[in-house]
Amino acid sequence: CMITQLYRERTAADLKNRISKVLLNGSETEIVELTIHGAVVTVLTQREEDIKHIKSVQILDEQNNVITERTTDLDVSNNRTLDFRITFEVG
Repeated sequence: CMITQLYRERTAADLKNRISKVLLNGSETEIVELTIHGAVVTVLTQREEDIKHIKSVQILDEQNNVITERTTDLDVSNNRTLDFRITFEVG
């Protein structure tokens, strides 16, 4: 059974409305922008200056349930600040 595009877009819109926080390495960072295009949700965070190494990125809902989680191994050079754009598609 295939999930229709319309249903995927409805689900993505629902998820977008539920996103309440982003954790970088377990610490909350501010969400600057939430956008949706079809079934693709994009979360943009503020720039972070104090983080030198990224191990995990988590997007949580209003009840602190994990919506999506990525583990990574990213070194951030000292002279750079990063904002994070996390994109995921409802499938």
